Amino acid sequence: MLSNLLKIGMPVLLLLQVVFPAFAVNDKNTENKEKKPEAPMVIEGDKLSFSDKNGDVSAQGNVSIVQNQEKILTDEVRGNTKKSEFWIDGKFDFSQPGATLSGVGSYYNYNTHMGTMKSAGGKVESQYVSGKSIDVSPTEYIIHDGTITKCPAKVPDYHISASKIEVWPDDKLIAYNAKFWIKDMVIYTMPKYLISLKKDAKSVFPRIGYNSSDGFSIHQYFNYPLNDKFSVYADPGYFSKYGFKMNAGIIEQEANYTLSLVQGDYEDSNNNWIKKEPEFKLDFGTKRIGKSPLSYNLWASYGKWKHDSIVSWHQDYNLYFSRDAIALAPSVKLYLGTGVELIRESYNSTDNNILKYDATLTKDWSSKLNGWLGYHYTGNNQTLFAYDQNELARELDIGFSYKIDKMNAVVVQQSYDMANNRIKDLDYTWKRNLHCWELDIQYRAKRGQINMTASALHF
Repeated sequence: MLSNLLKIGMPVLLLLQVVFPAFAVNDKNTENKEKKPEAPMVIEGDKLSFSDKNGDVSAQGNVSIVQNQEKILTDEVRGNTKKSEFWIDGKFDFSQPGATLSGVGSYYNYNTHMGTMKSAGGKVESQYVSGKSIDVSPTEYIIHDGTITKCPAKVPDYHISASKIEVWPDDKLIAYNAKFWIKDMVIYTMPKYLISLKKDAKSVFPRIGYNSSDGFSIHQYFNYPLNDKFSVYADPGYFSKYGFKMNAGIIEQEANYTLSLVQGDYEDSNNNWIKKEPEFKLDFGTKRIGKSPLSYNLWASYGKWKHDSIVSWHQDYNLYFSRDAIALAPSVKLYLGTGVELIRESYNSTDNNILKYDATLTKDWSSKLNGWLGYHYTGNNQTLFAYDQNELARELDIGFSYKIDKMNAVVVQQSYDMANNRIKDLDYTWKRNLHCWELDIQYRAKRGQINMTASALHF
């Protein structure tokens, strides 16, 4: 297998030859980021008293304490400049990259970037949070006896309450003794729940949908952490045309890779189904190559796949390189990628060595209108299973998105089969922001299909 990958991988590598410290408090991998130089601390107020001998300081009236991008605003504070620590008994506003919090009563240390905010609420990244107290550190936030939601309403349409919520920005959160609310009704409870904060993660609230192939459907995703590394999940769903379907598994999340064992029914974006009985997957995620603009993604999977009467032990090895966007103009960007994939099937003893090239050009015409033009090549793509595979060898992808107003947007996208000179798909999508929910209605003109999904804004 490795020799096969090396043979088809050489042109891929050739193609890609294109052209006093402080912690970043909102970065979970601070050791890999460029650290900011320590800036002087600036304390301002209507009245100030300071001891040069021991560093004790107090301030009253319109108090501001600023260092780098960390800021505290309050009416009265006491502290020590030598230890860079401060206490507030009254109201305060605290801000740093990725978080803005307000409350009554606080302790914060500008050296360690750690503190406790009492009776606090505000935003952590895109989540609205509140708690009896919130602990702040360079890598995480811990909310005690609090709530979290993506809904900005004063009385949110949905939220999670928990005795403790641990938030690792842009990564995950864990809620203990969690209750899941829609308005003022608890829909279910869990002693512990893990929520991914990745962009492609599934909503923890019910997802409702309809498409011409499956009929009406409703899903509910559950994820229970066993410890710091292992979690189990289940994603049951009911389809009016198929009945009950579910997939589940166990996931090991390490610093440099993710290992999963999954089983059940899976559907791709083109309504192709597969049953995995089971499947192992090792995913190293996306990693940057040194300080270059190039990144790579490497993963491998092995498992028993079943569709209708076809049963096969399915092996899939994937290596993909991508480049940071190339700015051709202030509003024009070019995205390049290439990779190799090896698929092996026991059913018919086949090996598919697949070479991929992708190039996408995007243009922002205005704050409301943007468009794209993409070319995608997938060689030797006639695989045993249609699930999650690109059926077009050479595809031209063109489309645009127009934001009508803050609540509505339309997307038109066309897929052109260059090998057979035909339009493969023409899709029209209406995106509606229902304040705290998302509604997508899509008409796939070439297939005569209607798709609809409605879900809560993801954390």
